[in-house]
Amino acid sequence: MVLIGGMFAIASCSENPKNVEVDQALPTPIIQQVDNAVLQLNDQISDYTLVASLDHHRMAKEAGVYTPPSIATIFSNPEVEIPLIEQNQLIGLDLPFKVLCYAEPDTMKALIAYTSAEFIQSRHSLNPEILIDYQSSMIQIVESYPNKMISVSDVADVQEGFGIVMIKSDFDHETTVQNLRDIVMSQGDTKWFADLDYQEQASNAGVELRPTLLLMFGGPAPGGKAMMTSPKIGLDAFCQKLLVYENEEGEVWIAYNDIVAFAELYYRASTKPQQMINERLKMTFTQAVTIPVTS
Repeated sequence: MVLIGGMFAIASCSENPKNVEVDQALPTPIIQQVDNAVLQLNDQISDYTLVASLDHHRMAKEAGVYTPPSIATIFSNPEVEIPLIEQNQLIGLDLPFKVLCYAEPDTMKALIAYTSAEFIQSRHSLNPEILIDYQSSMIQIVESYPNKMISVSDVADVQEGFGIVMIKSDFDHETTVQNLRDIVMSQGDTKWFADLDYQEQASNAGVELRPTLLLMFGGPAPGGKAMMTSPKIGLDAFCQKLLVYENEEGEVWIAYNDIVAFAELYYRASTKPQQMINERLKMTFTQAVTIPVTS
């Protein structure tokens, strides 16, 4: 018995290579590991409503860009989500449930990231008791994965309003939404993924809620470039989640996640593509919700 490349092989006395039996077991490719993690997740969320499944790696590849294996799964349970949005409409930006199955660049280990109750609590300054149902649901979803797969985020630096960009609209809710759809889809590198009408969900549950709509879209090419060295930002920044809501005063606001803020939270650094997308988003959204000044 001899050691070959870290694996044991059994050789015949004649040392004939044709008679050598070598353990041919190879590591599972990282793309397959991430795919398997998603299949496992799908089993855990069979009772939830699937909103969108975003394969960042494959969409980027189709657009001619490389980004590490990464699949975001967005799914909903209104019984858990609506009571939270009743407390604060802005919480809708961190809902519905979202889990990212991914790998860091040049690694062979699939990881799981999710929006934690601790993050939501800190970002919106909530009483922890309000998040008990959300927390227990999320823990139940991810507990089937080994602890070594869970990418835990340090939220010590997360304070109220962390990473939320807000812009006041000059239009009513319906017009604001339509303007945003029009301007987003006028850009050739963007795909529309889903809408989630929290007001409709609340109404179905017998709860009154002011207009609150989550729009989800993104650009596979620019998004792939932005995630290339920091794929975990796919949890919060890709796809783009744009919350359009009307507050108690009848004002219409839009809110979305600051990509650079999340890059710095997870990686302590941001990249030029992330900074460029941030600037592009602010310019695009501001244009959509602002009445032009005429001379």
